[in-house]
Order: sequence, then C-alpha cells, then structure tokens
Amino acid sequence: MDEGVFGRVAQERAIAEVEAEMARLCELLAEGLAMGLDEGREMVGGAMSEFLVEFFDLVRAKGSRPGVKGMITLPLLVHGAETGDPAPAAPVAVIHLLWWASARYLDDLTDAASAEGAASRTVEAPAAGKKILTALAVGGQLPGRIIAGLPAGAAVRAALADEVSRGWLDAVDGQLRDLTERPPVASPGSVLRGYERKTGAPYAMAAASAACLAGVGGRRVDGWRAYGRALGVLRQLVNDQRDLASGRHEDLANGTATYLLVHLLAALPAARRREALALHAAARRSASARAELTAWMLDDEIIESYAASVAPLVERAHGLLDGLGGDPGCVRELHRLVDETAGHLPRFRLAVA
Repeated sequence: MDEGVFGRVAQERAIAEVEAEMARLCELLAEGLAMGLDEGREMVGGAMSEFLVEFFDLVRAKGSRPGVKGMITLPLLVHGAETGDPAPAAPVAVIHLLWWASARYLDDLTDAASAEGAASRTVEAPAAGKKILTALAVGGQLPGRIIAGLPAGAAVRAALADEVSRGWLDAVDGQLRDLTERPPVASPGSVLRGYERKTGAPYAMAAASAACLAGVGGRRVDGWRAYGRALGVLRQLVNDQRDLASGRHEDLANGTATYLLVHLLAALPAARRREALALHAAARRSASARAELTAWMLDDEIIESYAASVAPLVERAHGLLDGLGGDPGCVRELHRLVDETAGHLPRFRLAVA
C-alpha cells in the first residue's frame, strides 16, 4: 500500500528528527545559547535545559511517548496537508512540545497544591518558585524566540505569535474553569467547554500555527484550529481514562469534575446521585472511596452510554477534516490520528459500530 508523502515510516523519521532537535536545543540552552540573544544567560538557559530533560524523562517513565508523538505529528501533517511537505512545520512541533512541558508542570503543581497541606507547600516553596519561573520561560518566552528566528515574513511571524498567545489565554481560561467548577453543579456540556480550552487550545494552536506557516489564512486557519481543538478534547478524555486505569485517581483526589464523572452523575436517579456525590467528597481523602467511585464510573452500562456520548465528538473531528481536505496522504493520517486517540477510550468501537 502506498503510504503517500508522510506515511508511518516517514512519520517515525520526522519524530526522531524533532526529538533530536529538542536534545540539541537542551544542549545549546545549557550553554546559554539558542535564545536568539547575546551571551550571558547561562542561568536561565541551564534551568530551561534541565527542565526539559526532566520533562522527557517523565514522559518515558509514564509511558506517554505515544501522546508526544501525536503532538509532533499534528503540525507536520497539517503543513503537509496544505503544501505536500510536512518538514517546514518542525519548529511548530518544537513549540508545541515546549508548551506542553511548561503546562504539564504548572498543572501538576496546581493539582499538588489542592491535594497537599499548606505546611508541605511552604517547605518546597523556594524550589517550586524556581521551577515556576523556568516553566514560564519555557512555555511563554522560548517559543517567542523561536518564532522571531524563523526565516519567514513578518506577517507570518506575527500570526504565529498570535496563535501562541491565543493558545495560552484559552488554556488558562479552561484550567481556571477546571479548578472552579464543582461536580454537583457541572454538566457534561460545561465540562466539554472547559476541555475545549484546557486541552483543546494547545492542539488548536499547533494546527493553526502549521497552517499559518504554510501560507494560508482566513477560514482555512480557522478550520485547522477547530480540528486541533476537537482532537485536543479527545486527548483530554483519554487523559481522564488513563488516570482511572492507572489507579492513580488524581482527578478524584483533586475533586475534579471530569466528563466521565459528570456523565455518571447525570445518568443517576436523585438518591443514587446523592450517594455518588458523598463518595466524591470522601474521595478527596479516602482511597477506598476513590476505588468505590471508580467502580461506579466504570460500570458497563455507564461506560456504554459514555462511549455513545463521545462518538459525535469523534465524528465531528472527522467531519472537520473532510471539509478541509488537502494532500490525501496527510489527510488520511490526520483521520488516523483521530481514530488512534479515540481507540484509547473504553467501549468506543462498540458505540460506533
């Protein structure tokens, strides 16, 4: 079978090249270089290098490399869909990884702050403060330096900077919603709107940035942004599922209103819903309550209805791609990216068969 311009072998090669570029970036940062500025910034460069090395070590330890591969291939495939050549979008893939390295640390820090006592946070405050500053540099400032150094016109660089800024603001908005919306008042729709911002935003940024770099604008950039956002929502649903399947139950310990939890609450009669909410309150401190509520959430009937509710989200992502079109091989791989993501969700294939 003809794999086209960017089949699996070519994708693996491109992923390896981007990962090698990230390793080279870490080496240069450690020397105070790779920031497009004069020398003398070894402190921040070294901190960013160490931060990124820790991020990729964590990716390997948690078995998250498939997700990272998707982060890399998304902008490459979008650029390939528009031009037939994925390679020029490699800097966008790097920016996408930088964004996630920063955001993952800040998200983990926020989760830890909600789960731990004030005393333990005070002890760790100096180290955490250094990491926070470094995370802000990695995700907020380093992408700007990369964009400034691209061999592209001023209008393209401005569009890329706008996408990064938009992505950060949308994601912070979604994260704030995630931190403030409680399960008793949340609805499946409100949770999905938060997911569109929290995790949809960076994927939207990566897809739209690749389209901008390809030289298109207007509705096509909007369309790619919408596709990236739809893919990001599916990725967040997978993240939720992995948290349960791994036994970490971090979302339950943090009191997070995940889509599956809110779907369960919406499906229960009033009395059982009150029981579930009581379990959820206890789950902040009780491992047994977390285990019991997890069993409720993974009940066969709940999972089947959950999968049925997710199916339209998958169909929408495919529909957006069908409307955009482009290089057939790259579009096919973008469809496959949706299906592979959805394939990690429980009972999904049963729901759409």
